[in-house]
Amino acid sequence: MLGKLMNYEILAMGRVFLPLYGALIVVSIVSRVLQTLPSNTPAVISIIVAIILIASISILTLILILERFRKNLLSNEGYLMMTLPVSIDKLILSKMLVSSICSVASTIVVIISIVILSAPWNAIVGFFHLLAVDISVSFSTEPIFSVFLTIEIIFLNLLILFSSILLLYTCLSLGMLTNKYRRLVAFGFFVAITTLLQILIAIITTFTILASVSERVDSFMNSLSDFGQSQVIFLPLIILVAVIGLALYSITRYMLKNKLNLHDMY
Repeated sequence: MLGKLMNYEILAMGRVFLPLYGALIVVSIVSRVLQTLPSNTPAVISIIVAIILIASISILTLILILERFRKNLLSNEGYLMMTLPVSIDKLILSKMLVSSICSVASTIVVIISIVILSAPWNAIVGFFHLLAVDISVSFSTEPIFSVFLTIEIIFLNLLILFSSILLLYTCLSLGMLTNKYRRLVAFGFFVAITTLLQILIAIITTFTILASVSERVDSFMNSLSDFGQSQVIFLPLIILVAVIGLALYSITRYMLKNKLNLHDMY
């Protein structure tokens, strides 16, 4: 059932994003071609259009992540969604996973557009050539370490993405605590939670910096291999982000399961 929910979400999101993605790529290519003309006016106009599309995609991605969750689960549509023979977990996961896919897709399309618009082709080829050489050398000298570190970096970035989306869902869910000014209440929770997270990160960062100047910690780090040193950095980060994401998920799940207050006047 999770797959069916995700297919429904992908179709709904795709109807909005695919035309925008296609328009942005086409405009970027046309702008690149127009830059070769003697007159700068057509190129400038097309670049402005591309910039507007890039901003629209970035803003629309955030809006749709919020609105699809709010409209489907927290408004009157929730009466239908909550009667489906699926668990709360699958409803949340389907929204989160598809929102993550759209976020990654939007980022990739925007990067491709920027590259088409601005970077010289020889610079692009040179960059990817150097990148390929560095990756080849790294994987040939320390293959296990490189593969494991790559997996960790990807996993950490996915956790950060999931946690960021869950933060939005949590704030919207906490907005159900009131029947009026829900958007304002949700924004207030967003400010409060992000402030608390910033304080937590600042405390951990300060503690880490103070610990790093300790002779005992410095001696311990020097005794480790490159792989060991990387794990000292990445494993705590992964655990921290995972714990934050799990906490946000638990709050969202609790609100939808025990404090559901469907209301269209959001």
